[in-house]
Amino acid sequence: MDVGDGPLLKFAADLRSLRDRAGGYSYRQLGARAHYSATTLSDAAGGRKLPTLAVTLAYVRACEGDVAEWEDRWRQVAAEVLPNPDPDPDEGHPPYAGLAAYGTEDAEWFFGRDHLLDDLEKRIARRRFVAVFGASGAGKSSLLRAGLVPRVTGRVVVTSPSETAEPDLDADLMIVDQFEEVFTLWPDADRRTAYVDALLAARCKVVIGVRADFYGHCAQHPALVEALTDGQLLLGPMGPEELRQVIMQPAVKASCTVETALVSRLVADATGQAGVLPLVSHALLETWRRRRGTTLTLAGYEAAGGIQHAIAQTAERTYTSLERHQRALARQVFLRLTALGDGTEDTKRRLPRAELDHDVDVDVVLDRLAHARLLTLDRDSVEIAHEALIRSWPRLRGWLAEDRDGLRTMRRLTEAAATWESLGRDPDALYRGTRLDAAVEWTQRDGVRTSAQERDFLAESLQARDRERLLAHRRTRRLRQLVALLAVLLMLAGTAVVLAITAQKEAAAGWKSSAAWYVANQSQALRSSDPQLADQLAIEAHYLNPNDETRNGVLSARATDERDMADRAAFASAQALADPDRERETVPRVLGPADETVTSIAVNGAGQAFATTVVDGVGKVWDVTDAATEVTHTFAGLVELVAFDPARGRTLVAVSDRGAVSVWDWSDPARPVEAARLADQPRPVVGVVYGPDGEVVVTYDVMGEVRLWDVSEPARPALLVELDLARDITAAALSHDRRTLALGTAKGEVRLYDVTDRSKPAELWSGKAHRGAVQALAFHPSGDALATVGTQDTVALWDVSDPRRPAQRGRINGLTEGVYAVGFGDTATNVETSKSNGTRRSWEFDFDKAVREMCDGVTTHITREEWQQYVGAVGALEYHRPCG
Repeated sequence: MDVGDGPLLKFAADLRSLRDRAGGYSYRQLGARAHYSATTLSDAAGGRKLPTLAVTLAYVRACEGDVAEWEDRWRQVAAEVLPNPDPDPDEGHPPYAGLAAYGTEDAEWFFGRDHLLDDLEKRIARRRFVAVFGASGAGKSSLLRAGLVPRVTGRVVVTSPSETAEPDLDADLMIVDQFEEVFTLWPDADRRTAYVDALLAARCKVVIGVRADFYGHCAQHPALVEALTDGQLLLGPMGPEELRQVIMQPAVKASCTVETALVSRLVADATGQAGVLPLVSHALLETWRRRRGTTLTLAGYEAAGGIQHAIAQTAERTYTSLERHQRALARQVFLRLTALGDGTEDTKRRLPRAELDHDVDVDVVLDRLAHARLLTLDRDSVEIAHEALIRSWPRLRGWLAEDRDGLRTMRRLTEAAATWESLGRDPDALYRGTRLDAAVEWTQRDGVRTSAQERDFLAESLQARDRERLLAHRRTRRLRQLVALLAVLLMLAGTAVVLAITAQKEAAAGWKSSAAWYVANQSQALRSSDPQLADQLAIEAHYLNPNDETRNGVLSARATDERDMADRAAFASAQALADPDRERETVPRVLGPADETVTSIAVNGAGQAFATTVVDGVGKVWDVTDAATEVTHTFAGLVELVAFDPARGRTLVAVSDRGAVSVWDWSDPARPVEAARLADQPRPVVGVVYGPDGEVVVTYDVMGEVRLWDVSEPARPALLVELDLARDITAAALSHDRRTLALGTAKGEVRLYDVTDRSKPAELWSGKAHRGAVQALAFHPSGDALATVGTQDTVALWDVSDPRRPAQRGRINGLTEGVYAVGFGDTATNVETSKSNGTRRSWEFDFDKAVREMCDGVTTHITREEWQQYVGAVGALEYHRPCG
């Protein structure tokens, strides 16, 4: 292929060169790293069409390339090969309104709020005064102007306080949009009261639209409170179906079509996001201008920058328009609205309004940022409109990178001040010691601005410290006097001694907590250079202050010691399970070419072991019972996924690149037969997992639809259960008694379902288990334990004896990249993971056993000098060996 034929071919050739420089991974290996299929990545570098931005960046990350550089490259190529985004003066009425609200003239383009409009009409029919509350950007103005007005017969007047100071009451229905301007524009309380009273006394019906964060302001008017009783409609975020109408119906009306991939992407980006509707509309308008013929494409959406870049451009423009001192306030607001990630991306956090000062400049900054759709304000809180702002706005990324330790100090101070306030300003909740010193030092840095609550908290902490020092001085002086009068005042002296001992014990407890934290940090710092010493320090930290955090630290240290050595292949692990007396192999067995990777493993009742591999879409099954491995079957077509019966090796399920799911009868491995195909799948299947007994198969597709199939009779598979979760499912596991189904999502959630009643599966529990996606799940045969593996280098063990209230038994940090399966070893506390390169790894959650194994591996105990350096530095602790 001539790379000079065009920008698209040059782009594809450079992608292939990047793969070569990264080590020449096969596309199957690249797929395991990028979490995309080999076919998708191969097409991306083929040069036939421009891949999506998401696929391109996943390809680059897998090859360890410069993501920012390649994102710029992609946008340059997209600008050349995709349609021109400049508006055509003859193109007609755009089907989307962009960042502006829909007006009465746009009623024919307004969709997605029919059920809310029906509700609103019923309320207006029953009551004379109705209020519509919603966050900034939730669509209040569009609902009232483009949705309600066309439905009303008679004279309708639409106004706002900024348009006229006196409402026009000569109408059948008066709509007052942006009612919060009564409070933001008019400082005169009498003027506000007169306006509100005029509305309440009007003979016509009145509907007001109010931003949710001004709900408390409305409560300041008793007559308005009475009028709002049972007369309120709360406008929340749109659901998936409403968003689909917003996306597709205007395009249909404009004789255009929308790619299914674009609909799915926008629904995923916007579902559950308050205040995101103007950003969706703006992104759709820019995508429509980049349409291919009459089709709105995902490529056009990404070329326009999508929601993310629209937010970033607006943010920079709004920030630079503020006055200098207001910019400093805006910086503090955004820093407080961001939760720093620990090994993950930074995320947004909901900020209580009380955390910010109540002054004019703060209100102006919040109002400007909310008007620009950057923030969402409701009655009691503030939050960033979309997390894409954190990822896409360079200025905010720079602020977050300047002093992350200082930001963590600020977050801890904020939380401590809020706790102190919630406890009625309890003196016991004040800062003391090093935490107080660190917080005071941070407040003295340039550009730091604290809230009134934080300033009060620190001032009280400093005063309390001064009082305690004075009290300590007085106690010392009094103790000297008591010693002089010891012969006379023996009972009083005894009381003083008891008080001193109690205070000393309390101080010792606080000191041990700080000492344990310090020793644990020293252990982490020495992990790479002196692992044996690091192990002993981790154990000592737990002895100093036994709690879940130090316990998990010891378990993680144990897991770090057991490096990812290829002690045996995954299929050799299965042979060992079939024959416990078999000597363990210490190196993985090679299957054919070097880039073959194991995807599943099973042992049948006769003790035969089988492994399956998929490379470049070609699936193979290997007999690995003996030392000489051989291929027993190669599939004729392209295969995306293969799963093997884990119990008896009697059936195999394969997913083709076209999405067809086949069940193979594997009773005779020498002559496998395609027994049947599962019912047509409406969407591509992205995961297939066997139940422990090999008679049930779980499949899930790209839209989160999960199905359970009975394959006990391979020729007649039957659908048992169907769940439509509308989530990005990444892992599944079925309990041994078939009663409980566990599902993992791309957002790190684990969900448990009772599937006993096949017609009505019931959700038992859902919760956040990992910061990144869940990549593997497994139940213990007893059903009382569940192991979960996350992409963010974490393995967790859960007690699910009561599946409605799971409890975490432990969490271990360690390398989990490439893990495709998880199971249990000899005990319910020993978890084993298998990787696609054929290696296995053990994770021990039994604390006492982990300590014994760590100490057994210690050949050099901590010396007195090391003790003094790493433990004695925090206080006079007597030297001893943590490992005896």
